[in-house]
Amino acid sequence: MTAPYASQMRFADESLARRLEGVSDRFMFQWVKGLPVRFERFGAATGVAAPERSDVDFMNRVCGLWPEDAEQVAGIAAWYRELGVRGWFELAPAEGFERLAAALTRAGAGQIGFHARLWGPVSDPSPLRHDVRVDEGPDPRVFADVLLRGHEVPERFRITDRPAFEHGAVSGWRLYLAYVGEVPAGAAALAIDDGIAYLANASTLPEFRRRGVQNALIARRLADAAAAGCELASSGTDFGSSSQRNLERAGLQVAYTKAVWRLH
Repeated sequence: MTAPYASQMRFADESLARRLEGVSDRFMFQWVKGLPVRFERFGAATGVAAPERSDVDFMNRVCGLWPEDAEQVAGIAAWYRELGVRGWFELAPAEGFERLAAALTRAGAGQIGFHARLWGPVSDPSPLRHDVRVDEGPDPRVFADVLLRGHEVPERFRITDRPAFEHGAVSGWRLYLAYVGEVPAGAAALAIDDGIAYLANASTLPEFRRRGVQNALIARRLADAAAAGCELASSGTDFGSSSQRNLERAGLQVAYTKAVWRLH
């Protein structure tokens, strides 16, 4: 797919949604490898659950659920309830969406919000801020520590989660640390899949927020994606968040919004 063609695609195109969601889901499966999660297949969908971390949404969500698997929803809900987890669903736009929404309602789920999927042709990003340096290939232990602290993960979980997050260094992803002066201030990952540069997990330490750290991490990843020959970039974030605004400033646009549902 070329960038000119991409710029003419309808943002709500279902084939686009399935392609972008596939990239995101494959990253997520690799990302949680090594964490205390369980996987269960339901048709083409996969449930991920972490009963010991039931408050962490990305560790307790369903991936790859589309309207053709609406009949699987009752079984998915029963599986989560057996584990004592309030399963999380992110529904992308697709033909037959109403069947899926009806099945979730019958299973005792309700909509709680929206998630934005952004995309766009890879282009020359804005220059990096002079006071933020971004390096690729950091020490995996430092990367994992900064990423988890940036997400404000409690210390007791950082200790147990850090080894799992370090595996990104050998998973074929490109890992980055942003520095303010000589102090690590933020972390981010880039995954290239299906010709798409996926701007994946990123965080900034609380004391360095609103200083351009995420803008610098986005710009560096887009520059590296262009150098790698990628023509499309994608990312996801809470709808209307500061992360969405940062991505839009870098040239990405909202492809579609996903309806976020959770079991009661």
